[in-house]
Amino acid sequence: MMEKKIVGYIPRILYKLYLNLKERFDPALKIPEEEKLCVEICKKLINDDDSKLTFAPISNKRFIKNENKGIYIVIETYNITIINHVYSYSIYLSSANDYKDIVNSFDKILENQRQLLEQEIRFNITQSLTKILEKV
Repeated sequence: MMEKKIVGYIPRILYKLYLNLKERFDPALKIPEEEKLCVEICKKLINDDDSKLTFAPISNKRFIKNENKGIYIVIETYNITIINHVYSYSIYLSSANDYKDIVNSFDKILENQRQLLEQEIRFNITQSLTKILEKV
């Protein structure tokens, strides 16, 4: 993609003024520490082999259940609820990128599990059909 160049003295000054005012009145939001920790917890549990991932298509909720660690997570549109045996934390993610990263990694792992299940089913079908063929 070609980058547009600002030509002329006055447009260049106006553009610099625009950038200065944009930084002043629309600053980039700082992500709170609890959101960062929440994202890291979710990523670790999603990639943990002991975690059971479940997706509810009607409510569009994603569930992570890890009984070994005693942690349950509910991921719902920008809201993540982390539950252990003592406390429950509900954290709203202000960063769309963090939410998309969590959802994408969750969906990839769940899709891989689905593909493994499908391969197992297809293998069982071919085995059964082979046995039927041998009997015929």
